[in-house]
Amino acid sequence: MSESECVNGSRASAQINSVKSQAFALTDALVELGVSVGVVRVMICLYLNGETTSKNLQASCELRQPEISTAIKQLTELSLVDTRRSGSEGRGRPSHIYNLRLPINNCVEILLADVEKRIQAMKDGVLKVERLTQGL
Repeated sequence: MSESECVNGSRASAQINSVKSQAFALTDALVELGVSVGVVRVMICLYLNGETTSKNLQASCELRQPEISTAIKQLTELSLVDTRRSGSEGRGRPSHIYNLRLPINNCVEILLADVEKRIQAMKDGVLKVERLTQGL
């Protein structure tokens, strides 16, 4: 391996580590805002690894299959994930391949808009409770 290949390999490794550390920080920040850990992990894993199967998501996200299914359902409802069937390997249920529909920045914007909707709903709920308790 030449010196330039070694230097380029070191740069690539540093960039990968930087992306991973940003992904971990993004995960923490979104979870603090109330986004499900499973939803964030699956989204980040799809971003980092590209299209993949539920089985691969289980391994890379460190989540169980029901958690993957729940996260995929939520991400699909937000139109963030595409799902396509892959050929069934023999008998049994066919597997699916998942992929982010949008760049990660757009996915995060949609998640944040959903958080803002929930915050507004909570504020509306607080106002309703305050109005209801004024006459007590």
